[in-house]
Amino acid sequence: MLKSNRLTMDMSDGDRTIGAVVRGHNISGTLRLAAAVAERFLRDPGVFEPDPPYPPDWTALWNRKVSSYERRFNRDNWASLHVGGQTVFATHDSDTVRAIEKLAEGADLDEKTLRAATSGLFGDITSDDIVVQHDSQTAVVFTPFPDYLRAAVLERKGGRTGSFSVAVRHSEQHQARPNTVLTFCADVIECLNLRQFLERAPGATDPAGGPASAGPSGPQETVPQGKPDAGLIQQIEAAKTRRRELSQYVEGFEHANRVQYRPERPNL
Repeated sequence: MLKSNRLTMDMSDGDRTIGAVVRGHNISGTLRLAAAVAERFLRDPGVFEPDPPYPPDWTALWNRKVSSYERRFNRDNWASLHVGGQTVFATHDSDTVRAIEKLAEGADLDEKTLRAATSGLFGDITSDDIVVQHDSQTAVVFTPFPDYLRAAVLERKGGRTGSFSVAVRHSEQHQARPNTVLTFCADVIECLNLRQFLERAPGATDPAGGPASAGPSGPQETVPQGKPDAGLIQQIEAAKTRRRELSQYVEGFEHANRVQYRPERPNL
């Protein structure tokens, strides 16, 4: 079974268009690596040409995107970058991912591609023996417009579906940049996920006070409270700290930019 977030990117400087794919363990990390990819392309559109004179250190760029909370409590965290079907960077090698992306060459995946890429990985079987199931929980669609950059977030969880969008408008002082908006979206989504974790964790109380509130997928069911073990207590306290940190990042971005939510700002 392969579980992965997958984000496709079409980047153009007018003369060339590059199709890239970013994969990751969670959606926030995937968005942050995508932000690094966008930033490097904006700085040097030839960054993905063969043998660039100054190739990025993707390992260093990725390591700067991983928080201390992730390093401590999400040791399964990983990410990879693929351009034109070639794996440019991967924290953990995967024959399955390499095979899929080599065939896809940056395009959206379909069942035919998945069957063809994985048929040789499971011994002497045919593609008819392979069952493809898609389990999408969170989708983020990023769209540039002349006056603003827009990200729409759709989440399915616990049988509920919720969505919101955020638009960051250009101003006379500065243009909204794709990499900063992608990072902002990653912070918002991670903050929401941490809130939901704290609402469900035994023994945790919402640091904002009050009843459990809605994330993108609406109100969450509360798990019966019990006495958490020492490891969970440490994670709960670290999650509270990380959530406060992310809230400050989000508020700082909102104060520095013209940000508009629809239908409303999610409760972080």
